[in-house]
Amino acid sequence: MSDDPAHQFAEAVSGLAPVALRAAATLRLADHILAGHDGLAALAERTGTDPDLLERLMRFLVCRGIFEEPRPGTYGLTGLAVTLLDGHPSRLRPWLDQDGIGARLDAATGGLLQALRTGRPPYRELHGRPFYEDLADHPAGITFDRLRGHHAESFATELVEAYPWPPDGHVVDLGGGTGVLSDALLSAYPRLRATSLDLPDAARAAGERSAAAGHGDRFTALAGSFFEPLPPADVYTLVNVLHNWDDADALRILRGCAGAAGSDTVVLVVERLLDQGDPYAMTAMDLGMFLFLGGRERTLDRYEELAATAGLARRATTETPGGLRVLSFVPGR
Repeated sequence: MSDDPAHQFAEAVSGLAPVALRAAATLRLADHILAGHDGLAALAERTGTDPDLLERLMRFLVCRGIFEEPRPGTYGLTGLAVTLLDGHPSRLRPWLDQDGIGARLDAATGGLLQALRTGRPPYRELHGRPFYEDLADHPAGITFDRLRGHHAESFATELVEAYPWPPDGHVVDLGGGTGVLSDALLSAYPRLRATSLDLPDAARAAGERSAAAGHGDRFTALAGSFFEPLPPADVYTLVNVLHNWDDADALRILRGCAGAAGSDTVVLVVERLLDQGDPYAMTAMDLGMFLFLGGRERTLDRYEELAATAGLARRATTETPGGLRVLSFVPGR
């Protein structure tokens, strides 16, 4: 790739590179090359694409360092291309796949200018319903739950190790997805009980995960909403949940926790902080949260303000090796 600032600027404004990468991801070009179908004719046959146009796409991607061309018409993987493999730990390919959730997200990204002018998240405008309502009735919703689970697997062990969980208490994981954190906690603490609360498809997957792990009646998969009255708990966890919501809804969630909490209950807010992370990643996430969900990333001070309004006081902050902050709140101001 060129280090020339003029080339870098042209790349930034052209809009072709993101589209080309998504095409490569959707066609699973990296997986086909890894499987040995690395010649142009074989790639075109495997992907059902026009050979001439595919060659032009590959030429575009090769000169940008995504793929390599060791011999004319034969392609290989670079370090960047490896991240497009279906089984890569980053799970990047499914997010870019235009036959799945990626297309719905990308359409909302294209609504940034409209959002700036209206102040409304474009996902709802484009698809007719808010994000979670839309995915509840869309095949992409199952893919989204699975991707959430893969993401949780990347930090669940760190989170279990970062906080002194009650060895025989009850943890209620709000928005617990497919039950990855609950599974990790129950495996680490044999007397602990856990409940994962989420929408029906995710709750069903969480129950299946727990059954396969043999946790028995120590685990409950609860289909529902954290805007409804909550079951009692020693610890409520909100892991990457509040940034999905605007301040009004985030406050509703925290008030629900405070209202259901006993005097010794702890509310754990687990998020990345806008003012303490990589600015490239955090500013992108901040815009994305609004475009897709109407949410936002927040600073530590803003989380404290919301919690205080809900009747919760911060007791401690812990950072995981991966950069998540575990904000511990208790009832009171």
